[in-house]
Amino acid sequence: MRLLSAREVARSVFDVDYDRLWSMGIRALLFDLDNTLGRRGSTSLGDEARQLLRDLERRGFKVGILTNRKRGAAKGLASALSAEFAVLDVARKPHRAGFSRLLAKLGHEASVAAMVGDRRFTDVLGANRSGIYSIRVRGFRR
Repeated sequence: MRLLSAREVARSVFDVDYDRLWSMGIRALLFDLDNTLGRRGSTSLGDEARQLLRDLERRGFKVGILTNRKRGAAKGLASALSAEFAVLDVARKPHRAGFSRLLAKLGHEASVAAMVGDRRFTDVLGANRSGIYSIRVRGFRR
């Protein structure tokens, strides 16, 4: 597998086939924040993105947000979401350490995780290097 090639591509987070991921054995979903769950630099998630994350958690997925934003920039976001969602900022993607730390918080191994993000050089590369199933979205739409 080439490190910059995602295992699959979707238009947006709302177009990913999460039922198929569950049937493949994926149990942890890692999401990029900027231009994936919301517009770049936004300080809150829209209602549809929040609802998507809640629905995924109700289905049984462990959900986390992995962002390269500066420390504390995502803190308000974490408090706006339920405690089940782990938010890791200053992830230093594509380095493996951020992916590993978030997976540890979620209690899952890379082999049962998928990363959903918009950037090849951070989200896709980091996921592939970490042994995580990679999904690249074309960017935030809604």
